[in-house]
Amino acid sequence: MAIDREAELRARFTGTVAGSFAVAVDSRGTTTCTVCSRTLGADDRVRAACLEYEGHTWELLDMACPDQLGEAVRETMGVRAAEQAVIEATLEPTGYHDPFGEFHPDVLTLGAVAILDHSPASAGYE
Repeated sequence: MAIDREAELRARFTGTVAGSFAVAVDSRGTTTCTVCSRTLGADDRVRAACLEYEGHTWELLDMACPDQLGEAVRETMGVRAAEQAVIEATLEPTGYHDPFGEFHPDVLTLGAVAILDHSPASAGYE
């Protein structure tokens, strides 16, 4: 993976809300490891499988304890014709301002992001 792309991805994921259609975060600001069901919250380290959705936004497809989700795109979610990444991050209790300006204080975001693996969309056509 090119260093520049790794830096771009790290910047893109830093501060991202740690929730999606596939990853639920409750009103207490916690989520659950999809493998062992451990409650994960502020300051916990997590590993996530991520997929770029139609070139517009990134979706978290899975989030788990770091030792319970693979490090490679191929083993974690299979290579697709879409940009994908496996990341590790720390859950941070920073809150979130939605597009309407309302602040949601219990929302966790991703910090101290490390890109473990990346697969460009072109890899899905190989």
